[in-house]
Amino acid sequence: MKTKLFIILFLSLSLIFGCSKLKEKVEQKVNKEIEKTAEDVKTKVDSTLKSAGEMDKETKVKEALDEQKILEDPNGQWAIDADASSSYSSTRDGGWGVLQMTGKPNVQTYGDNSYAWASKDPDKGIEWVELTFAKPVHAKELRIRQTYNPGAIIKVTLYDEKGNREIVWENVDKTVYKENSIQYFTAKFDKTDYKTKKVRITMASNVVSGWNEIDAVQLVGE
Repeated sequence: MKTKLFIILFLSLSLIFGCSKLKEKVEQKVNKEIEKTAEDVKTKVDSTLKSAGEMDKETKVKEALDEQKILEDPNGQWAIDADASSSYSSTRDGGWGVLQMTGKPNVQTYGDNSYAWASKDPDKGIEWVELTFAKPVHAKELRIRQTYNPGAIIKVTLYDEKGNREIVWENVDKTVYKENSIQYFTAKFDKTDYKTKKVRITMASNVVSGWNEIDAVQLVGE
């Protein structure tokens, strides 16, 4: 009888000890798997962040080169005078006044900036600006540098030397703009058979909330 009890006790202890060892091994294996998974996730995250950083650098380089190409375009000229349906500034040359649209770009970063033009009120509805250039040309393109809340432009009109108007682009701007980034709106059209040195840009300010600011406008032609 005692021998049987001893055997049962021995087997029970062996079973308990064996289970403990098995449990310990399972826990060790699970912990190793967790550590490996965590390392894999970290590696993937680091790789993704590195790739994103490299892409961001490439994008910025491309944007800088594109901007430089526009600035150096031999067939491009910047406005020398401007007018508008309304302006945030009470004076032509004040902050956000019409003359902020003349000359080469001088707003360096995206956002509300007094070196760009803005309408008197945001989101009011139809607004327009008119730009005059030094040299009459057979135009083929207009580049509008939008520095805050782009996307409100709905029409581009050219004036010939007699004051006659021609709408060369009219639509809803469907451009997908990069968030928080200075963006050009480019209207391309067949080269005009007449010469022009004056354009009108019409906007629906209620389409894109906030002030829709313009820094500079370039007319391209020969």
